[in-house]
Amino acid sequence: MKKLLIAIIVIVGIVAVAVAALPFILTGNFAAEKVAAAVKERTGRDLTLRISSFSLFPDIKARVESASLSDVPGSGRPAMLELGPTEIEMGLWPLLLDRTVQVDRLTVDGLRANLLVDAAGRPNWEFTPEGGQAAGDAPQPASEAASQEPLNLPDIQLGDVRLGGVQATYKDEGTGQTVQVADGALVVSMPNLDTPAELDGNAKVNDRALVLKARVESPRALAEQRPTTVQGQLSSDLINANLEAGPEADGRTGGPLSVSVPDLRAMMAWLGMPNAGSLPLRSVNLTGKATLGNGNAQLDGFQLALDDIKANGSASADWSGQIPAATLRVAVAPVDLNRFIPPAASQPASPSASASSSAGWSDEPIDVSALRRMNLDAVIESQGLQFRNIKLGPSRTTLRLQDGILAADAPEVPVLGGRTSTALRIDASRQPAGYALKASSEGIRAEQVLATFAGMDRLLGTVSLNTDLAAAGASQKALVSGLNGTTRIVFRNGALRGINIAAILRDPIAAATGRQQGVAQQTDFAELGATFRLDRGVARTGDLHMLAPLFRMDGEGTVSLPDRRLDFRLNPKATTTLQGQGGQFDRSGLTIPILVTGTFSDPSIQPDFSGLALSAIKDPAKAAEAVRRLKEGGSPADILGGLTGAGGKDGGSSGAPPAAPKAGPLGDVLKGPLEQGVKGLFGR
Repeated sequence: MKKLLIAIIVIVGIVAVAVAALPFILTGNFAAEKVAAAVKERTGRDLTLRISSFSLFPDIKARVESASLSDVPGSGRPAMLELGPTEIEMGLWPLLLDRTVQVDRLTVDGLRANLLVDAAGRPNWEFTPEGGQAAGDAPQPASEAASQEPLNLPDIQLGDVRLGGVQATYKDEGTGQTVQVADGALVVSMPNLDTPAELDGNAKVNDRALVLKARVESPRALAEQRPTTVQGQLSSDLINANLEAGPEADGRTGGPLSVSVPDLRAMMAWLGMPNAGSLPLRSVNLTGKATLGNGNAQLDGFQLALDDIKANGSASADWSGQIPAATLRVAVAPVDLNRFIPPAASQPASPSASASSSAGWSDEPIDVSALRRMNLDAVIESQGLQFRNIKLGPSRTTLRLQDGILAADAPEVPVLGGRTSTALRIDASRQPAGYALKASSEGIRAEQVLATFAGMDRLLGTVSLNTDLAAAGASQKALVSGLNGTTRIVFRNGALRGINIAAILRDPIAAATGRQQGVAQQTDFAELGATFRLDRGVARTGDLHMLAPLFRMDGEGTVSLPDRRLDFRLNPKATTTLQGQGGQFDRSGLTIPILVTGTFSDPSIQPDFSGLALSAIKDPAKAAEAVRRLKEGGSPADILGGLTGAGGKDGGSSGAPPAAPKAGPLGDVLKGPLEQGVKGLFGR
C-alpha cells in the first residue's frame, strides 16, 4: 500500500511539473514555428508569424503583432495576405472537455489581401502542398465525392468578433480588370451555433460604398443543410440584392430572391471591367424563388429582364456528385442580336490584311477543359432571333453536357423562307477532343445568307444543304487537316451575277472584244450543285453541275482546306435548248474546258485548249468544217466561233463583221471575260 501511495505521489508530481513547465515550452516562438511548418506543408507557402504574447491558462490568449502569407513561389510578388495586430481569447476547458470552440474575443486591426489571376488564368490563391499538386487540381476520391454529407461541426461560440482596416486588391491580367477594396469592416455576432448569427459589414469598393447585412436563425442547421431562416442584403447605389428565405415543406430553405442593377455599364466600370461603356445592355432585373438544401440550389419561376429582353424559367445547381451539375429551362422572347454586334470597321483591305487572311490556320491550342468541369442539361425555347438582316423563327435548342461530352441540337428552325437543323457534338473526354457536325437546310434564300456571313452578293437562289463532318484535333489547323465526311449542296432557280457564261460560250470573241456590253452580266440557272467527300481536309467532287438555258456545265476537282487551294476543271457547253432543270445533259458539240486553280485569295482561271482539241477530235464533222473555212480565207475569229458554237459569221452581233481579237495568245482572248467573272464570284 505504501508503495502504491508513493507511485501515485510520483505521478502527480510529474504531471504538476509538466503543467508548470508548459508556459515555458509553449512560447510564442514555439507556436509560430509549428504553425508555419504546418502551413508550409499544406500550402507550399511561407508564413511569417510574429507572436508577442501567448498563454494557455486559464484560457488561451495570444497577441499577434503581424503575419504574412507569401505569394506563389518564384513569382517575385509581395505577400498574398497580411495581418496587422490581432488578439484572440479562447476557452481552453470547453475545447478539451466537449470540443466547443468558444471565442470570447477576436479583433483584427488591419488585413491586406493581394489577389491576382495571371495571364494564363491561374489564381494566386490556389495552393500546392509540398511535393503535391494544386489543391484545385487534386482528384477527389470517389467515395468522398459520392457522398457529400453535411458538415459535422463542433460547437462554436463567438463573442466579440471584429475585423477592421480591411484592404484588398484584385487584378486579372487576362482581362485587365482591377478591383480595390478599402476601409473594410466586419462585425460578427454568434453566441453559439443554435442561436441567431448576425453579420454586418461595409467597405469602399473602388471608392464606392458597399454594405452587407445577413442574419441566420440557426447556423448549425444551415451548415448541416437543414431548413432555417436566412435573411441577406447586399446594397450600393449600383446594385441591390435581397434574400428572404425560410423553412420549406421539403426540408430545405427557400424564399424570394431579387437582384436589381439599374446601370450595368456603370457597375461594370465600378468593378474595373475594361470597355464597360461599350456594353450593349443597360439594366438587369431578376426575381425568383431561391431554395437551398440537400446539396443543391434552385431558382424557380425566375423572371429576367435585360433591358427589353425578357426571359423566364428555372435553374438549379447540384454539387453533391463528383463534379457539379446544372439544369436550365428558359423561354426567351424575340431578341435582336444586332445590338450585341460591334460595328464593322469601314476601312479598305490592306495588303497586310490580305496576307494575314491567307497566312494559314491557327496552331493556337483550343481549350475545352471547361467541358470536363461540370455537367449541364439545358433547354432554351426562343420565340425568334434576328442577326443583321436574317430572322430566325421560333426554335428549341437543347444542350447536354455529360462527362465532358457536349451535344447541342437545334432542329427545324424556320429561316429565310426555309428550314434548317443543326446538331453539334464536342467530345472533350478524350485527347485530342473530337468534333462532329450534322446540318441540313432546305429552301433557304442563299443571297441573304452569303451576303450576311461571306459579304458576297453574286449568287442567288434557294439552297439545299446536307453535311456530315467530323474531326479531332487540339487546334484549328489540326481540325481542318483532319476533317472527314460529306457535304452536298444544291442551289435552285438562281443566278450568278457578274458573268454570262451562255454569252461567252455563244460568242467568246465578242465577249473578249467587248461587243457584249448590252448583254446582261448574269447567268441564270435552274440548278447548280455538287457533292463533296472530305478526307483529311481535302474535299473532292466529281459531280459538279449546272443546268441552265442554252448551256450545260459539269466539272470535277478538289478543295484543299489545309493548303487553302482550289483545283477544278469545268466543262461549259452551249446547247440549243432553253430547258434548265429537267433538261437533258447534252454532251454533243465542242467544249472549251476551264481550269480554276490556285489559292482561295488569288484563284487562276485558264481555258484548257488541250480539252478543245480533244473535243474537236470527238466531233470530226465540226473540225472538218473549220478546216474548209480556213482554206476559203475565213477569219480565225469566225472559225473559233464555229468550233465553240458561236452563231456563224454574224457572231451574234447586229450584222457587222466580227472584230478581230486583240493581239496576243488565243488563251488571253478567252481568259479575260472568264477570269473577270469567276474572280467576281470569289469576291475579288
